[in-house]
Amino acid sequence: MRILILALSMFFTLVSAAAADTARCRASVNGQERLIEYDTDIDFGTQRSLRERLTALPGRSWSRAWGEPVACDSRVLFAFLAVELPPEEVEGWCLATDPDDAGWLLVPGERGASSRCSVAVCDRITAAASEAAGAAAHIGAMALGAQPQEDPEEGRSLMHSTGAAVMRGSARYLAANIVQGSGTLASGLGTAMAAPAAIGAAAASVVVVGGAVYYCSG
Repeated sequence: MRILILALSMFFTLVSAAAADTARCRASVNGQERLIEYDTDIDFGTQRSLRERLTALPGRSWSRAWGEPVACDSRVLFAFLAVELPPEEVEGWCLATDPDDAGWLLVPGERGASSRCSVAVCDRITAAASEAAGAAAHIGAMALGAQPQEDPEEGRSLMHSTGAAVMRGSARYLAANIVQGSGTLASGLGTAMAAPAAIGAAAASVVVVGGAVYYCSG
């Protein structure tokens, strides 16, 4: 009996130690679900945002033995992406809240003390699925140099490793390369560009994730 009690004691000690050293969380970034396991003692290099600190509950992490994974905060997710993705797809990028409350968007922009965007704000643009697919294909072709870009020095296009099609540049550059023809995409993007915050922005981005199109200003 004493041997059994000792064995159980050692088991729970090991489980407790493991739970204290590692944690798991889940996150959605650019439409992709991630399950992340991380060392709780690592230096993330960034801070949680004020909102994340206020809403965090002590001990809400998932160990190998107990419970369910909770949502990752921005510092954990960004540290994971910085290891997983090429440096050029992380440096100069930041995490914006998905306006549909579907997780995070990794978009071009400046970071503050946290990994969240300090300036950029994203809005979803109303667009038919065919229009979103067409925009993604257009951006992909431009990223490969298959289609000429108007004033290429003002912007750039790329297919991000997370699966997002991204075009970055001035509002004029985006209008010349994306807002073409008719349809809900052109109308919605034109409306987003006319918003007061967007008008004052030095740069902006069009981000296509699956069947969703976002306009991020700042």
